[in-house]
Amino acid sequence: MGSEKRARQKQNRQARLEEERRLAQRAKWRRRIITGLVLAALLVVIFVIGNLLTGGGDAGGATTTIPIVTDTTTATGGG
Repeated sequence: MGSEKRARQKQNRQARLEEERRLAQRAKWRRRIITGLVLAALLVVIFVIGNLLTGGGDAGGATTTIPIVTDTTTATGGG
């Protein structure tokens, strides 16, 4: 009878270890997903702050350009 009890103990121990392994793997994936989401949110916040500070994304598209003058003729008063 001792061998039956020992077999049950081994079986229960094996089931417990498998359950612990499964829970540990789940926790590891959960940590990875949460870490990834936090990093993604942090990157978005940095990007938005960077755009606000540099003035990126102007709605009017107002850019100032200096016109290049190529005509150097002057009007002479011939008269």
